[in-house]
Amino acid sequence: MADPIRIKRRTTGTGDAPAQLLNAELAYNEISDSLWIGVGLGGDGYATTIKAIGGSGVFATKSYVTSAVAAVDVSSQLASYLTTASAATTYVTVSSASSTYLTQSSAASTYLSQASASSTYLTQSSASSTYAPLSSPALTGSPTTPNVTAGDSSTKIANTSFVMTAVANLVASAPAALDTLNELASALGNDASFSTTVSNSIGGKLAKASNLSDLASVSTARTNLGLGTMATQSASNVAITGGTIDGIVLDGGSF
Repeated sequence: MADPIRIKRRTTGTGDAPAQLLNAELAYNEISDSLWIGVGLGGDGYATTIKAIGGSGVFATKSYVTSAVAAVDVSSQLASYLTTASAATTYVTVSSASSTYLTQSSAASTYLSQASASSTYLTQSSASSTYAPLSSPALTGSPTTPNVTAGDSSTKIANTSFVMTAVANLVASAPAALDTLNELASALGNDASFSTTVSNSIGGKLAKASNLSDLASVSTARTNLGLGTMATQSASNVAITGGTIDGIVLDGGSF
């Protein structure tokens, strides 16, 4: 016996169409008697559409249609329920409808005519003065719009509530002296290159960790501090000339 080739199938559970099929892959649902195929090529070879192609679960069979047609006797239905004559005499005729319900003339005189509507409700001229056109309307008074969610960047109309919320969010909790752009500019000295100015100023300062080793001129700095030659002598070889020394202890050391 040749090796069998089986297609994907469902024998238990519920549901009709497979959730996923490869392109041109077949699947048969034994529960609902329906045959399906994957159509179109999507990602990883999976079908973009799953279509039903056979089975009584999705298509009517010849025997079903034949029995359904045989069960319907059109002529007996018409004879039993409704004929043109019986309908006309039992229910409504053109003349009875005209006299009992509503004619064009009675509607025009009883309810609303074009003339009465024009004078009572709205005319083209009154509309142009009372309302605004859809294109570029020029509104007056105090028109309102629905509130827009804060942060919305669409083309919706922004009302004053939205604008005030946006301004409040921008200012946040800034102090009163720094809650406007002018106050911020003044605080920065109206310097458009404030960052560069500050960086250059910091760059000209001595680094604390360098312990004065980054002086541009040590001798000039010593002179500016009023230090003489003694400041450069070794602690173990100090030569003092002139001046007076008070309150010191001289110690010859040990050996």
